[in-house]
Amino acid sequence: MRGLKGAGGLALLGVLICIVPAIAGAWFAFSPSERRLSLMRPLTLGALFVALGNVALTLANGCKAVSMMNGLDLAGVRVVGAVFMEGFAPVVVSFASLAVAWFFVAIGMRKGT
Repeated sequence: MRGLKGAGGLALLGVLICIVPAIAGAWFAFSPSERRLSLMRPLTLGALFVALGNVALTLANGCKAVSMMNGLDLAGVRVVGAVFMEGFAPVVVSFASLAVAWFFVAIGMRKGT
């Protein structure tokens, strides 16, 4: 399993963008304020759109890989599977970082704003 090693530059940029809300959530958890909390919604929406863009990019790359197959040969099926696996790995990391971000917000809310 190669994970993020096979991801392209755009997918890796998307992962970096999706890590920003996790950092902001950690910042809120350690020092809660209304201003920091108000940043979480636009950061989360931006990260969600990037993650959904990565899904669309993965589907497009997967369709291209399918179109290049010569029938249902085993090698072609493996290539298509690898394209989807490498494409969806950044999406999983993106959504996981958003989950971490909102767990940090929950910790910050426990402390009080």
